[in-house]
Amino acid sequence: MFGRSISIFALIAPLFFPWQYVVSVAIIASFWYPPVALVVGIEIDSLYFAHGLASIPHASMWGFVVMLLFFAMRRFVHTHILMT
Repeated sequence: MFGRSISIFALIAPLFFPWQYVVSVAIIASFWYPPVALVVGIEIDSLYFAHGLASIPHASMWGFVVMLLFFAMRRFVHTHILMT
């Protein structure tokens, strides 16, 4: 229940809070659902990306990296906890 509620809050947070808070909430939500980081990154880029200022969407790239990191971490922890 906490994982779902924090994930929903992470998706709503870019509309109301500064990016530092949104990043921390997205990382916390990624413990339960790793794709949340990518979705929040895409949401931040769609809301705040200025085409003249940056050539690539940085938030989406960082969201993808965090998602891969948490997928690997979940697989590693899941494998080692079940094997011991």
